[in-house]
Amino acid sequence: MNKLLHPLYGYPAAAREFMSAIAQCASLLGTDHQPDCNLEIPRDFFGVNVAPGATPDSDDYILARLAELGINQVRMDFSYGSPGGPAARLLQRLLDAGVEVLLDLLPPMAQAQILADDIDAQQRWRRFVDDTLRNYAGKVALFEIGNTPNRGKWSGFSSRGFLLANDLAHQVASDYDVRLAGPNVSDFEPLYNATYLGLLRRLGATPAVHSDNLFVERVLEPEAYDHRVLGWVARAPLKLNLVKKARLLQALGRNAGVSELLCTYTCWTIKRLQRRSAWPEQKRVDYLVRYLALAAASSALSRVYWGPLICSRDGLIDDGADDYPVVDQVSFYERIRGEAAGFAPTPAFGALSNTVRRLAGARCINADHDPEGVSVFQYHSLDDRYFLLAWTRDGQTWPLEALLPGEILDNAHYSDACGQTMENPVVINEHPLFIDLEGPLADLSCKNLQPQDIRAVVHLSSPRWQSTGYRDDDWYGARMLRADAREHDLALTERLHPDAVAALPETRVLRDARNRLWNVADPRGLCEQVTVKLNRVKGIKRFTYRFYPSKGRRHWNNACEMLRKGVATPLPLAFYEAHQQPGIRDSWYLCQFVPEAFSARDVYAAINRGESRYRGLDKVAWFDLLSGFVCHMHNKQVIHRDLSSGNLLLQQRDDGEVVPMAIDIGRARIWSGAGSKVRTRHRMLDLIRIAYKLNWQDRQLFIRQYEAHLGKPLSPLWRISFWYYDSKQTLKKAIKGKRRRKPPAAR
Repeated sequence: MNKLLHPLYGYPAAAREFMSAIAQCASLLGTDHQPDCNLEIPRDFFGVNVAPGATPDSDDYILARLAELGINQVRMDFSYGSPGGPAARLLQRLLDAGVEVLLDLLPPMAQAQILADDIDAQQRWRRFVDDTLRNYAGKVALFEIGNTPNRGKWSGFSSRGFLLANDLAHQVASDYDVRLAGPNVSDFEPLYNATYLGLLRRLGATPAVHSDNLFVERVLEPEAYDHRVLGWVARAPLKLNLVKKARLLQALGRNAGVSELLCTYTCWTIKRLQRRSAWPEQKRVDYLVRYLALAAASSALSRVYWGPLICSRDGLIDDGADDYPVVDQVSFYERIRGEAAGFAPTPAFGALSNTVRRLAGARCINADHDPEGVSVFQYHSLDDRYFLLAWTRDGQTWPLEALLPGEILDNAHYSDACGQTMENPVVINEHPLFIDLEGPLADLSCKNLQPQDIRAVVHLSSPRWQSTGYRDDDWYGARMLRADAREHDLALTERLHPDAVAALPETRVLRDARNRLWNVADPRGLCEQVTVKLNRVKGIKRFTYRFYPSKGRRHWNNACEMLRKGVATPLPLAFYEAHQQPGIRDSWYLCQFVPEAFSARDVYAAINRGESRYRGLDKVAWFDLLSGFVCHMHNKQVIHRDLSSGNLLLQQRDDGEVVPMAIDIGRARIWSGAGSKVRTRHRMLDLIRIAYKLNWQDRQLFIRQYEAHLGKPLSPLWRISFWYYDSKQTLKKAIKGKRRRKPPAAR
């Protein structure tokens, strides 16, 4: 055994390499974060992770899908149970078909856990590596040693065990003409990469290829700066986006004598996307294309293996299985579940196929990338075609007419990420857009983008709706269009202009106090009624609101953000605010009117009157429905902050189903991006208001229902928040001289 593997020598060496890793990473913080242009994307840049099924027909299915994708590079895990089993069968089929295979050799978790100290485990690992190399040397393109050493709970490896496994593998590999890869660090944790590469170099086991599972899903968007390295304060100065991360990892590899970098596994799980989006499958399509375009333009990665090909939660193809393996598939993608007849390709499969067809072998001529806004890449394809790939960050849009001259737009052909033809899309949005051109462009006007302008308004880009910005001499705002009739609706939006709406006859006045709220017949003829809210700023708020966006914009942004997250609220149609000091000047907000609606206030009134049922539901069913909506809203990172029973609107459909939706959302606080920001104190802000009209016995029932939806109990001190709010409201009513008797308390 190499003496560096003994703790007496190994720990000091590891400490030195760790300190060296810190110094290396610090010296590389100035690495450029912008993508390169004038580069050619390798034809073999795109790969995918595969695993065997129980029967040979799954092998046929995998080969057929690889042909559809246009991918001839795969990565596959191979462990002690693989020889002579389904994995060996699939591997042979792949090799016979001429597929280039990266084979990841790894021990089972139980063996990895004892490898550092158990002689028998070490000998078994050595025999396994020797047998595998003897059988596949000269056939398999690359052998990766070990898996996710920085995730010991997945792989079972200790640091010493991982180094020993690599040392033994390199000793065996010296007898064969093979190339080895490693260390397969998961996520962006460069201190692990640099430390392991340094220690492997000391052991004489430096890999020929540097591998890393370069995930970015924990920061959600591929363009996002990573806040997890040194916190939110350092996020903007460090500018650690995907491009910079890849270049930094490549530089660390070069420092250790390894010039080639592979991303061996990356994906977005539906489970994670469901927490943030009402359309998780569409978001996976968006992020896949955006990730691959940026990764290719980094010039640091020689290949990206998407993974897995087939899996219910993570895969490009859904296998229909309900379970998920105990060992995370990032660490060991052992097998696929289900039968080939039940497999169903997801939209992301089509997006990858289209991206490979478009980008493999193409030359990137120009790359205009604003990490906080619009990205536009111009390519020259292998078949001598010129095209653009354009998108924005989530919740943003940018008009096409601001990007390209009208004559070019008129002659261009548009298609979505999956290759489906689109009519004039009007705007660039978060969904990647391919624009086929008649020839190369000399320049793009998006170089003059103003990030603060594009980020000021949140836009909705859904399967049914597409919003777009608006600006004239007097007003700044946004309008909503139908996604399948954008040009038609755009021509009608002037009918919702404040000057036009003010002249329309009112069908119903809903409120006329500090703000004015009324209905008009939809002048566009697209819905029956439009609710108009004229926000008027008076009194002290003419000073305090000076530093805030207008109420109209706040309502619009919150409505679009809530709908993007799958939280129901009436559809916003338009908002308008003044150019200067919008917070203290009148603003307009227009939304669809919800006919035949009632509110939670009506439900509570019936309960307090002692009625056993209201509109077909009993008290328990109503509390389950209302608390479920509130919990869903909170889990989507939305806190209403003014959730009185009158602000929870309800609409009962013909089949009896009741659909809740939040209204009067101007004060809502909504968190976007990765991670959960909602705490119990935030949840209580809404719970004390929505349950205020209930007596204590009903409040306790409501909270129990909420806890059931949450999946865990709230703090036993939740009653203190209610006592405080009761006292506050009692005092407030006393001061106003409007003290009213509440339902009798039942404690």
